[in-house]
Amino acid sequence: MKISNSSVRRYTICASATGRSEEEISRAAFFGEELGADLVELRLDAVEGIDREKVRAVFRMTEGIKVPRIATIMPSSIFGAFCGDPAQRGELLLEAADHADFVDVGVEIGPSTGGLLRRLSLKTKVILSWHAKELLPIEEVKRFVKSWSGCDVYKIAMPARRAEDNIRAMEASLALEGVRRIVFCYGDEGRASRLLSPLFGSEWVYGALRRDLETAPGQVEVEALKKIKEALS
Repeated sequence: MKISNSSVRRYTICASATGRSEEEISRAAFFGEELGADLVELRLDAVEGIDREKVRAVFRMTEGIKVPRIATIMPSSIFGAFCGDPAQRGELLLEAADHADFVDVGVEIGPSTGGLLRRLSLKTKVILSWHAKELLPIEEVKRFVKSWSGCDVYKIAMPARRAEDNIRAMEASLALEGVRRIVFCYGDEGRASRLLSPLFGSEWVYGALRRDLETAPGQVEVEALKKIKEALS
C-alpha cells in the first residue's frame, strides 16, 4: 500500500455535531468549527421530533458557520436516532438539501434511493453512504460505487473485529483511486482506519467533539485528529 503526497497535504477533519434540540445541535456545530474542523456534520436525527421546520431552524441557526455543513439523518438501526419511515427521511433530506453543502444519503433507504439521489443532486452535493454489517471484499466495494455512479462522494464503512481488518478498508480506498470517497472501519478495533483514512484517499475523517459525544463506535475526538494533521503539515 502506498500513501500519496497529495493525501498527506489534505488531512481533512469533519466534526460530527449532535443535540436533542435545534439550539443544542447548533451550539455543537459552532463548537466543532471553533475546534478547527474543516467541515461540520449536522446529525439531524438526534433532534427530538425532527421535522421540516426544525431542519430549517437548524440551518438558520448555523448560517454563521464558515466551513461546509453536511446534513445527515441516520436511522436507529445504524448508530442513529431516526425512527420514521424511508419516505419521511427522504423528505427531511430534501429540505436539508436547500441549505446544506452536502447531504448524506444511506443506501439502506431502499428502492427509493435512486429517485431520491436524482432529486437531491439538483439541489446540492450528495454523499452516498453504505454502512455494511460485515467486512467487504474489495471487488464488492468497487461494484457498489459503479452501480451508483453520479454521486459526489461515496462513504463506505465496515466493521472491524480485529486490528488487521483495518487493512481491508485502506486497500479498498486505494482501489477507488479517482473517485471521491471515504472508506474506514467502525468499532473500537476500527480506530486505526479512521485515523489513517485521509492518507489512503478518503476525503475527510469524522471526529467527535469530545470523548462522550461520539456519534458512531470507534470515533476519535477532533482534538486528537488535529494533532495528527499538525504532525503531517
